[in-house]
Amino acid sequence: MALKVLLLRRKLTDKQSELRGLEKTAEGYEAREAELAEDIEAAQTDEERSVVEAAVEAFEAERTANTEQQEAIRADIEALEAEIRTAEDAAREARTGKPAGNERKDVTHMETAETRTRFFGLTIQERDAFIQREDVQTFLTRIREMKGQTRSVTGAELGIPTVMLDILRENIGRYSKLISRVRYKPLKGKARQNIAGTVPAAVWTEAVANLNELELSFTQVEMDGYKVGGYLAIPNSTLEDDDNLNLAYEVMDMLGQALGKAIDWAIVYGDGNKMPVGYMSRLAAQSKPAWWGNNQGEFTDLHTSHILKLNSASATGVEFFQALIGALAVADPTYSQSGEPTWVMNRKTHMDILARALAFNAAGALVAGMSNTMPVIGGLIVELPGLPDNEISGGFLDTYTLVERAGANVRSSDIPLMIQDQTLFVATQRMDGKPAIGEAFVAVSYDNTEVTTTHEFAPDYANMDLGVLTVTSAAGTSSGQTKLTVSGNTGSLKVKVGAQPETVKPGMKPNSKWAAYTSGTDLKAATGSYATVVEVDDFGKVVAAGSATVTANGG
Repeated sequence: MALKVLLLRRKLTDKQSELRGLEKTAEGYEAREAELAEDIEAAQTDEERSVVEAAVEAFEAERTANTEQQEAIRADIEALEAEIRTAEDAAREARTGKPAGNERKDVTHMETAETRTRFFGLTIQERDAFIQREDVQTFLTRIREMKGQTRSVTGAELGIPTVMLDILRENIGRYSKLISRVRYKPLKGKARQNIAGTVPAAVWTEAVANLNELELSFTQVEMDGYKVGGYLAIPNSTLEDDDNLNLAYEVMDMLGQALGKAIDWAIVYGDGNKMPVGYMSRLAAQSKPAWWGNNQGEFTDLHTSHILKLNSASATGVEFFQALIGALAVADPTYSQSGEPTWVMNRKTHMDILARALAFNAAGALVAGMSNTMPVIGGLIVELPGLPDNEISGGFLDTYTLVERAGANVRSSDIPLMIQDQTLFVATQRMDGKPAIGEAFVAVSYDNTEVTTTHEFAPDYANMDLGVLTVTSAAGTSSGQTKLTVSGNTGSLKVKVGAQPETVKPGMKPNSKWAAYTSGTDLKAATGSYATVVEVDDFGKVVAAGSATVTANGG
């Protein structure tokens, strides 16, 4: 009987894994549908409409098949879980001689279908054992104790138990599209990672002759531990729930979302300033950068050889693919263990490549292959929203090393989401990463524009010094008005008048009581009051501030 349960659990794990794969694919359908709608509007010629129509039909067929497969697998999972419970009860009864029905806990209404059918690939028995662990129970209890805090509590920072970190690593992969393509490993402390250097050819000689010494070289990439953060907005109903299963799922799922998205952008564009180094930063470096380690070997300038601009947007068929594939072939697979490249682009670029391949295939000259495979040259296509149109980057991502430092932390925030009946938690994890072999990567634009090599990451407001604005007040044009002169800013200004200067911090987002202001214009204010002026960045958050005592026109 035990062997039967083991077999059923194995089947269940396989089904859950299959379901997660289908769900991950389905996550991108909404964005794909929106882009296809744009393609429909943009199509001008009969040929273009024909290509778009074929793409729409293929998409609808894929989505329908995905939905049907998910429904069938969920039904299989439900049946397997029921069969497992029956088999477990039978085995328990055989051991004890007592009916097992009263000993087994009933599934409560709090245990959702999602957590029942898929809890990060764990079997029912493994899941229950995980939830009952003392360190997990302590962590979840402390999380609940943070509910409704109006300010951070001393000692509220919690280290996530090691057993949960293993699940977190897997869960990050659900939301990070690139982490499964790089070399990802836990690492404690600041350390150097050995990577292969130059490898000479062996020397031919007589069968009985002496062997020559081969001068093998290794280089080292130094890894630090930078902090990446995100937030958890957990419904208070979940925190109040007695069911730890739902809370654990919520915490791990949201952590995976926050960290996964940040990791993807860092792998591509990270600048090495308090974050990993992205492969685009490596390619763009024209001289040895600050993050280049002393033992990393000789620096090579790759910005002209591996960042390429093609004028191929109007090309078709053989002409287009010859140029593109020739450019992508610059990525060197020498030190790749898998030998399989990964190509990163946005959805629109992916569909453009696919449409060109389909149109070419209609002439019987090219087989495009699977929709997520680069035509001709091969390699997995990964879509990242927000990337520029008509740009493709990547290469052999398994030469990129991403390391995770010891532990992740969760703490309650200063501002709970009272209105939404949620409590906000802040989550952090320490990671670092570097492209060990720059030659393994390439970046190409095919519309005759310069390749984008940087990304505007969200500013680190919490560790930012507040900029200083110089504000002076003089009588305005009309009675009861003042005229503020502001210097020291480069961005937009907002102003608020009150009995005292306003207290502001970097990253604060001014509410509706702050008004847009242009230096030198009239402002209604009373003499002796205070005018506080802030500069906001492109994210609408404060980066500089200053204030002045108001001098108004007395009429």
